[in-house]
Amino acid sequence: MNYRFTDKEIDNIKKNTTIIVDTREQNNNHILSWFDKHKIKYIVKKLEFGDYSCMLPKGAFKGQDRDIYFDMDIAIERKACIDELASNFKDDGVRIKTEMAHLNMHKIKFFVLVEDPNYDVNIRTGNYRSEYNPKSLYNRIKKGIELRYNTLIRPISKDVIGSEIYNTCEAYIYETLKTRGYCSEINWREEENIWEDEKFECN
Repeated sequence: MNYRFTDKEIDNIKKNTTIIVDTREQNNNHILSWFDKHKIKYIVKKLEFGDYSCMLPKGAFKGQDRDIYFDMDIAIERKACIDELASNFKDDGVRIKTEMAHLNMHKIKFFVLVEDPNYDVNIRTGNYRSEYNPKSLYNRIKKGIELRYNTLIRPISKDVIGSEIYNTCEAYIYETLKTRGYCSEINWREEENIWEDEKFECN
C-alpha cells in the first residue's frame, strides 16, 4: 500500500522525528544535552554506517503499524577534530574507501561533520597535531573522498552540531515523504559494518 501526504500532514509527521545514536558513539554529551534541552527524541542503537541516523516511531501517521528506520538511507558521521579525521585516513584509508563505496552502492546519503568551525583554514595551514602534510591531507579529502564518493565534509561548531544533526534528519524525512511517499512493504537490508569508530581525544 502506498501513502501520499499533504504538506500539513508531513509537518505533523516530522514532529515525530527520532534520532538514532550509534552505540559506539563517545564523548557526545554536548549533543545529547542539546537534544534533551530541545526535547528531541532519540534512541541508542547500533548503526551499520555513521554515528547518527533517524527513524519514525510506530503511529507517527495513520496506518503506520511499525517503526520506520532510515539508517540505510541517511547516515551522519561526527569527527571531533581534524586530527581524528587525519588519523582515520592515515591508519585506515583502505577501510574508509571501502565503506564509502558501500554507501554509494546503496545510495545512502552520507554527511561528515567535523567539530572545528575553522576547519577550512586549519586544514590548509596544518594547524593540527597530526604530522600529516596539510597539502596531502587536503587533497586526499577533496579528491579521494568528497569528489570520488559524492560526500561533503562540513565544519561545524560544537555548540550547534546537535541542531545540525536533527535538522538534517528532519529535512531528509520531509523530502522523502514529500517526493516518495511511503510504501507499507519494507525490505530489510543488513550490511557488513566496516566503519568502526575509535576512541579519539582532541586537545
